Amino acid sequence: MDDQLLREFLAEAEDLIEALYGDLALLRARRTEGRARRELVGRIFRHVHTIKGSAAAAGLESASQLAHEFETLLDAVRMGRVAVEEPVLEAFEEAVGAVSSELSDAARGAQGSPPRGLAERLRRLAAAGAGDAGASQTAAQDGLPPEIARSLSEYERQRLREAVGEGARLFVVAVDFDLLTFDEQFRSLSEALGERGEIISTMPGALAGSPDRVGFRIVYATDETRAAASARVAPFGASLLEDEGAADENPSAPLTEGESEGTVGAKEEDEAEPELSAGEEALRPSASALTMLVRVPLDELDELISATHELFTDTVGVFDLALAGELSRAERTELEIRAPRIRRRFFELEERLIELRMVPVRATLERAARAGQTVARAAGKEVDFEIEGGEVRLDKSLAEGVADPLLHLLRNAVGHGIESRAEREAAGKSARGRIRLEANAEGSRVSLRVTDDGRGIDPERVARAARERGIIGGDVRLSEQQALRLIFRPGFSTASELSTVSGRGVGLDVVEQMVERAGGELRVWSRRGEGTTFEMRLPTTLALVPSLVVRSAGHRYCVDARHVVEAGYVARADVSNGEGVAPPSVSWRGESLPLVRLRALLAQDADGEGPQGDEERMAVVISRVGGRESGDEGGRGERRAAVVVDGWDGHSEVLVRGLGRHGTRWRGISGATELRDGTVALMLDLPRMLEAEL
Repeated sequence: MDDQLLREFLAEAEDLIEALYGDLALLRARRTEGRARRELVGRIFRHVHTIKGSAAAAGLESASQLAHEFETLLDAVRMGRVAVEEPVLEAFEEAVGAVSSELSDAARGAQGSPPRGLAERLRRLAAAGAGDAGASQTAAQDGLPPEIARSLSEYERQRLREAVGEGARLFVVAVDFDLLTFDEQFRSLSEALGERGEIISTMPGALAGSPDRVGFRIVYATDETRAAASARVAPFGASLLEDEGAADENPSAPLTEGESEGTVGAKEEDEAEPELSAGEEALRPSASALTMLVRVPLDELDELISATHELFTDTVGVFDLALAGELSRAERTELEIRAPRIRRRFFELEERLIELRMVPVRATLERAARAGQTVARAAGKEVDFEIEGGEVRLDKSLAEGVADPLLHLLRNAVGHGIESRAEREAAGKSARGRIRLEANAEGSRVSLRVTDDGRGIDPERVARAARERGIIGGDVRLSEQQALRLIFRPGFSTASELSTVSGRGVGLDVVEQMVERAGGELRVWSRRGEGTTFEMRLPTTLALVPSLVVRSAGHRYCVDARHVVEAGYVARADVSNGEGVAPPSVSWRGESLPLVRLRALLAQDADGEGPQGDEERMAVVISRVGGRESGDEGGRGERRAAVVVDGWDGHSEVLVRGLGRHGTRWRGISGATELRDGTVALMLDLPRMLEAEL
């Protein structure tokens, strides 16, 4: 097996699998709409056809054979022998999932095997409509010129019959384009035709006496009148053939190799291997379009990003030295003008390079939602799925790493979080459950949330179950959040008592371990009777972050500037000592804010190097406090706190690198970066650190 060919195929197949899932979801929603159904089935067929051939070329025989059985069933649907009903849709979805699983196994170097009985079920469904293969011809094609009617494939004839049966009018569009630009012009015409109809067949051919032009005859079905259809194609230099005689007498009419009766007959006899029709082949993307995609291994991209950042650092250093030296006024002015421009352009270059590592998280969220829909149907539950933040971009390696834990959370939300219809109606809820998948990006972190409006988790019953098992003592009192954390204890969530009480499924300890291996953390919030939210907080592998560089105990740290409201100085006279366990507070712009020392947050020696904040004024950073948005956890709005630092070294755009699976060991540390002088500084997640402190 050619490893390079395999890698290229797997990269291409990833996009095809996502396209298949999306088209299947549309097919389920629009299966009663004739034209939309035909277009979707045709597109799905082409994708599966591509996967079948490419998998065979890459040596993945099992995946290729499964795709072949899938393709055969699709062909039976295309030919009108099998209706798009629920058992067929379920088989389609299971087949895509099985092919995807086979390809994932191949990517890991493992030997995959399709689900037992799937191939046989696909064959059985395809064979169920075999008796209809000889359906009688209708008069649908009688209005077409004879040579065009003869050249139609069996699949195109079936589409023609269905379109006419639905009340569409048939027209033959004649057009010719310049040979050098025909693909773009043809695409524009096709889009215009698709607005109110469908292209049944496309027959290209050379024009007699015009070697620099290519002609097309397009069989077009639409609900528009002849006048409206003529007006639609006129801007493209196209026209509608008036009648059969006009078509027969046109000496420059484009011909196809399939015009003869013998060729058509050969097509009809070859039932074992369904092929793309001439029209479908003509609409395939050209090779030139495919070459616009360049795939770069992530390790090579990382090296390029690092080299660019080093070049940026060196260049900035040279400018700093030059500006510090003896220069004429004109030379200094020129450097001062050019330096920020070069910095900005390097920053933009780094951003673009990092973006090459990123993929929109929408595909990951949609894949999880599809899994949830499958569970909902199996459980007989009605659930609506909402996706927000699909445009958020996540490092590709992280997107793959969190796919499994996200799927697990979705299955749990559907299977155990959402109540039955009767329970929901008794509780005064909508009969349909609702699950929202949400992605948010902030600085060097991305959060993925799964929120259901189900029964929620009762922390008191969780704590009681823990006492009964001896996990906690009988006299121990837990906060709500501490009780919720118990569901992540290994084995704890597998007990029947907890499943009944909390509404959560099994394996949450495993989910948490998978998230931690990706360098993230798993959090949970819940309200009894209202629902539960699970949040995966993930560090980005690489990110350019606008930062404030602060000093504490002789060390420098970076703080995401987007977390900082402002920075300044406070007088000691404005500081009030807290009462009891309350922290000190400071008056800032008429508001009393908790006052926390960065040295205390970092567990540093209060008597270490640098200012202690005992002088008349102290340097502070006003930061947001972590936690969920306003309206949650008691309904509080955005909280802020004043953090005492030894000082700051200004703002800088820094390249933050994630700490991988070790990141969760240090609460409030989201990564590390190299400063301009070559020293390494940690990136602090102040809101997260303050959340734990306050």
